[in-house]
Amino acid sequence: MKTNADTERELISQFSTLLRKLGVLSDGYQADVHLHRGNRKKRRDAAFEANWDPEADSIRISFSPIEEDAETDIGIASRPVMRAGGTGDRVADLLRALDRAASRPGYEFVSLKWFRDSALSQEQVPWAADPLACDEVLREAIDRRWILTSKVANPRPPHFPVTAIRLNRQLPDVIGIVGGHRGGDHAFRPIPIRGESLSATVLRDRR
Repeated sequence: MKTNADTERELISQFSTLLRKLGVLSDGYQADVHLHRGNRKKRRDAAFEANWDPEADSIRISFSPIEEDAETDIGIASRPVMRAGGTGDRVADLLRALDRAASRPGYEFVSLKWFRDSALSQEQVPWAADPLACDEVLREAIDRRWILTSKVANPRPPHFPVTAIRLNRQLPDVIGIVGGHRGGDHAFRPIPIRGESLSATVLRDRR
């Protein structure tokens, strides 16, 4: 079944190429595409063909700064991962995936957007293909404070901070899942940003 999320990703790919050729999409920015019915975003997990109405629906394009890693081809090394069963298993899968992402050489932090939209989709777990499931598991891990969020300076462009995530390696539960310290977190340098709690805002774009 082709979902609205699948269609949005295809449109992003096609529109980005065209907009760059036309000079509309500047370097350092990316196109974001959302399907709407009236003034509301359509559910991303709904079947596209079953509810697309060209008279009532619209395609809206916006632009946002490219986060660190957003356009890279770097993926996560393929390793055996426990098949997801209950929510606890899914959180464990998530922590192991973040542990692998944090260990990539040459990268100082893990971008939430890149991890959620790119890295998780390459994990060998069935739930990672479902955007709603990814959001649910991420939200649970953040609420438990197994995953910590912050804002870090973005090398391109620097005036748009990036939401970054890291494992809370001080918690025994996290250590029990991913093991002891690996070298990926020492360079994580958060900067203070005013506003509401990140746990309340970090996944809002899928609602």
